[in-house]
Amino acid sequence: MRISTSMYFQTGLNTINQQQADLVKLFQQTGTGQRMVTPSDDPLAAAQTINLAQAQAMNQRFGENRGVAQRALSEEENILNSVTLQLQDVQTRLLEAANGTLSDADRNTLATVLQTALDTLVGLANSKDGSGQYLFSGSQGQTAPFQFDGTSYSYHGDTLGRPIQVEQTRQLDSSDHGQTLFMRANPGSLSYMTQAAAGNTGTGVISGPSVSPGNSAGHYRIVFTSPTDYTVEVDGVPDPNGPFTLPSSDKEQTINLASGVSVKFSGQPAAGDQFDVSSAAQTDMNLFDTLQRMADALKTPLGDDPALKAALRNTLNSSIQRVAENYDNVLTVRSSVGTRLNELDALSANGSLRQLNYRQELSRLEDLDYYQASTQLELRKSALEAAALAFRKIQSLNLFGLRGNG
Repeated sequence: MRISTSMYFQTGLNTINQQQADLVKLFQQTGTGQRMVTPSDDPLAAAQTINLAQAQAMNQRFGENRGVAQRALSEEENILNSVTLQLQDVQTRLLEAANGTLSDADRNTLATVLQTALDTLVGLANSKDGSGQYLFSGSQGQTAPFQFDGTSYSYHGDTLGRPIQVEQTRQLDSSDHGQTLFMRANPGSLSYMTQAAAGNTGTGVISGPSVSPGNSAGHYRIVFTSPTDYTVEVDGVPDPNGPFTLPSSDKEQTINLASGVSVKFSGQPAAGDQFDVSSAAQTDMNLFDTLQRMADALKTPLGDDPALKAALRNTLNSSIQRVAENYDNVLTVRSSVGTRLNELDALSANGSLRQLNYRQELSRLEDLDYYQASTQLELRKSALEAAALAFRKIQSLNLFGLRGNG
């Protein structure tokens, strides 16, 4: 093989250029701290880092979502805590109102206290979050959920939730709507509620519903055809065993209805008086209307009118039953909020561990081993010096000193 002078020079130059290129790459690696300056340095690792970076970004986004959900649920928990305390106080006031020795003035004072409690509860139900959205209006964040039309309180939100994607396969409701909180019975409740018709004129008082296990009927109506005779309708169908007769006694007595439901009854009803007994699931459980009716009843002067006293007692019994059911329901929702907060804590802990694993794996693929890089840097410097020395020797050779010169 014939080796020309130009080949000597080109080979030496190429060697120097290659060593300089390797040295420049090492400088770039040590300067950036990255093992891969370009994807071509390690195509497989470059592809893996892209996937890991995307997973890391998604995990970070889910973490931010969890933070939003946690703040919203924490705000709701604080409000529900206030609602719980307020309802406890309301129950105490209702028991005070049951004191038969209270005067009209005393009852009027209790009515003012209940009205204040009602206003406080409505204010809590219309609370806003940090962004100015109403917490309990479902997806209608700009609409106050509860509004008073002069006679009753109505819900103006919707029943949609506010789900937040807190994990790749998990959505979590960040709030509860007002109907769930203030206008329903406790889920799965077997309680029954009593209600006297507004037009009753007798002194009959109904209370103390009791239900035997396995009862399937939802609504009973007792209609008096005389002070002692009455019929019973079960879910709108007359009981074929009727009519029935009350024992001739002024003391509290038990009326047994169909399907194992019984109620306590006292006083003497008038012909045409009606009393309803319905399951909590089929009863209007509007907490605010219940308290408004109770406050209005306490404001009404009774004097010595036995019919008015009986009407107040019926309203009071009905209110006590409903507020107790509303209270249990609020506790259930509050428990659900706590469960979701615990789940967010668990998901956040897993997300933090996952983020740490992503960082460690990315570090393994991307980060430079400075010990190895410094060693390589010294070797490349030595190699470059050797290549430059060799090239200088080639330059010093003359035409006659080269063998095989063509």
